[in-house]
Amino acid sequence: MRKIIFSQGIGYGKDDVHELESASVKVRGIYDKTLSMLSRYWPESIWKRWTLDRPAQASPADEDKDKSSTIFQKWIQGPTGWKCIGCERHNVESLVANHASDGTSKHEYIFHNGRYQSMLLQVIIWSQYEEITMFHPFLGDTPFFTEEELEVISTYFVPTYVHEAPLIQLGKSYKKHNTKFPIYQEYISAPPLMLQFGGEVLEGTWMTGVYVDQANFLGLGPYLKNTDGTRTFMEPLIDS
Repeated sequence: MRKIIFSQGIGYGKDDVHELESASVKVRGIYDKTLSMLSRYWPESIWKRWTLDRPAQASPADEDKDKSSTIFQKWIQGPTGWKCIGCERHNVESLVANHASDGTSKHEYIFHNGRYQSMLLQVIIWSQYEEITMFHPFLGDTPFFTEEELEVISTYFVPTYVHEAPLIQLGKSYKKHNTKFPIYQEYISAPPLMLQFGGEVLEGTWMTGVYVDQANFLGLGPYLKNTDGTRTFMEPLIDS
């Protein structure tokens, strides 16, 4: 269990919020659809190896639980627009807001049960996207992703592989994720950010967390990703 305090706020334009509201639900649907497919073909040993939760389709009880679960998607507003670089599954407890001695408002949340990492799903989704885009016109079968879903993947996902070779061939900068096995993802430059709170100056990059259940956008959770990898969460301030 870890406790995180939301401190200073960061502003978002209405257009950005409207885009994230729509895109986050569509991205969640693609994650869930992919998990459903994997549950039909992958043995239990594979799920345990990568410590993935069983998907919603595993049983009626699990399905009800998954539909009500909160997903925390990680978004970056990069040079070419908003990109989702992964997601985590949290059980979030919201606490009553309090006020610091300097009058600033703090909202406290407790995140239970660790985090659900989705890098493997990013690889599979991007692999399916590339395969459909390249071969579907010749095969003629109904593709796994619809045209609308392919457009969502093209717009909001980033190339992710189990080897760096494709990214090197494309001349793209990449980030290596040291999960159960290395995963390589195109590097999206996040805007630099500096916070001053309580006499302390924090430096890092601006990330946008988006909370979403299976069918609904629940809100924004912007945060500063500190140089040591920790997070300082902030209030989202929506332009009126």
